[in-house]
Amino acid sequence: MNPKLRIEKLDQKVWMVNGAENILDFYVSRTNRLKKDVKCCYDYFGPILIRKTQPIWENNLKVDKRGIKIKFLTEIRNENLQYCKKMLEEIKHIEMRHMDGIKGNFVLHDDKEYFLPFFVGKPEEPESRNALFCTQEEMVEAHLFIFENLWRQATPAHLRIKELEEGIPTEVLQSLREPEEIINAGYTLVRLAKYEILIIFHTANALIRQDKAGGIDLLVENVVKYKTHVKILVPIEDAIKDIIQMLEKINGIQIRNIEKTMETGMTVLVVDKKYSLVVELRDDTKDDLKEAIGLATYSNSRSTVLSYVSIFDALWKQSELREELLNLSMAQKEFINIAAHELRNPIQPILGLSDVLLRSNFIIYSNKSSGIKHKEIVEIIARNAKRLQRLTDDILDITRIEGKSLKLNKQRFVLSETIREIIQDLNIENRDLNQKAILSFDNNSSIESISVTADQNRIKQVITNLIDNAMKFTPAGEITIAIEIDNKDNRVIIRVKDTGTGISSDILPKLFTKFVSRSEKGTGLGLYICKGIIEAHNGRIWAENNYDKNPSLGGRRSDSNNKMRRVGATFSFSLPLLHV
Repeated sequence: MNPKLRIEKLDQKVWMVNGAENILDFYVSRTNRLKKDVKCCYDYFGPILIRKTQPIWENNLKVDKRGIKIKFLTEIRNENLQYCKKMLEEIKHIEMRHMDGIKGNFVLHDDKEYFLPFFVGKPEEPESRNALFCTQEEMVEAHLFIFENLWRQATPAHLRIKELEEGIPTEVLQSLREPEEIINAGYTLVRLAKYEILIIFHTANALIRQDKAGGIDLLVENVVKYKTHVKILVPIEDAIKDIIQMLEKINGIQIRNIEKTMETGMTVLVVDKKYSLVVELRDDTKDDLKEAIGLATYSNSRSTVLSYVSIFDALWKQSELREELLNLSMAQKEFINIAAHELRNPIQPILGLSDVLLRSNFIIYSNKSSGIKHKEIVEIIARNAKRLQRLTDDILDITRIEGKSLKLNKQRFVLSETIREIIQDLNIENRDLNQKAILSFDNNSSIESISVTADQNRIKQVITNLIDNAMKFTPAGEITIAIEIDNKDNRVIIRVKDTGTGISSDILPKLFTKFVSRSEKGTGLGLYICKGIIEAHNGRIWAENNYDKNPSLGGRRSDSNNKMRRVGATFSFSLPLLHV
């Protein structure tokens, strides 16, 4: 034994070694006895000291040649990066991992010996260098437990090196246990968000707790500051409707209902598709956020985060579909009621008057005392039969439009001629119905030869529907059809303008959707069908109200509510233009 070696035996299994040279000699003597592996835990200065101290470095190479496996846990920083890389390059049997801020330096030999060199990381204190060596089973097991737990949480060296050299963040999956740490982690992620925040609240109470704790205010602050898009899934209950109404007023925040059957028992936060925080629910009855939450996991792993994004997207889509199904179900019920009413109206006179004809043995009554004439009966029957035919045609058109099977028989025709035919037919029909609205065509020589390539019968159907619609709301007044040319977009625009009651503000945004009607009569299908036909022609259809612009008002509003008086509506549609 080296005479300079100073060892103080504290008991049968614990020794204190003093002096750097003595520690080195003692360490080398113990590593020569290694049979299986070495587990090392050093602060950031450890790799520097090992690589710069030639005897230690040479000893490590000898250990490596014997096939002894080395697990090396340290903090990899820019200061020691080159030394860590050198160790990985020259020592074949080493596995290195990184942990931020690691403290405490110790070595375990074959899980039987514990070596604690106090001098590592303190080169400025050479006189105080000493080390503790121990074979006490309890001490070794305690430090083995510490090492294995730190090792599991540490990051592989190649990922940390890549992060330092290329600026790529190391992927981590970290467990959080302390409620305050979990809450702070969530708030930190919200502050980091620049583009998108996705949140699943497992219960309505979870949203209430966040509101009380200030989490909702922080969320709103981020949206206002960075224009972040926020999507929230939460079971919507009466208790949180005020919070939801407040949030929905903020541009950028969307909230959807998640069914109770889909409650996960976890609050999920995903930020910018880069970070996720999943918090377990401990007790939903607690008002205090710290008392209600359990464990949490934080991750910036791409695969983990995108998995939660996929889960969120699936639940969001499911919520959308469910809302659409509910709306469709309500619309279908409404349509059934409307259709039943519409069918009953023409069926009753058809059945009643048919019975009259049967009982009269088809004799034509010519005397005035006989009451209704045979011709009038037939006309009523025919008119109501046509109503039934139109209703069935509308239902078939809806089916074709939604099934994308609407077939167009396109041909070239002159618009002005077609409009005149429609007006002529409708004027004859209106005389029979005592319709008082004046129907006219505002034409001039410049549009006489305008041609389009389209399905003429379908375009007639659209124009007729728009005129019929105008007549319902213009019992007396004017309905004008006009043609305009949009040379910029190479399109022709057909307008149907009336002087009726106009379109109410609550109907206008959804005017061309199914089952929406401005009248107590009708199915609300006509305008939806018009939209489907025009869009099938690569055209566009829209509507707007007309307002009184009488110059005699001197620019003043025309009613006591300081609003311009509504005088009818204009329905317009465009088609690709074909010049003649």
